[in-house]
Amino acid sequence: MSTLRCPVCRADNSAGPNCRRCKADLAILWTLEQQRAAHITEARAAAADSRFDEALEELNSADTLRHGTDVSRYRACVCLLAGDFASAMENRRLAKNQG
Repeated sequence: MSTLRCPVCRADNSAGPNCRRCKADLAILWTLEQQRAAHITEARAAAADSRFDEALEELNSADTLRHGTDVSRYRACVCLLAGDFASAMENRRLAKNQG
């Protein structure tokens, strides 16, 4: 999992559940990030098995927890694999604008 920025002091944290600087309780945020990572992992597995609709559902669930360029990029790849070129280009554009 990537680092988590503390909403209290803005310090980057690579281990939880407390902020390394201000000791704020980040347990809920860590849990959300773990759930998001699990959705992305499931999406990658579904895409590898050509279950593109399921992969997109998992990516949408991950995006609901937290928006990010990674989800837009994965979504663009899944759309490309599924042959939906217009959606692939739109998600690529979204990822580029987010980053």
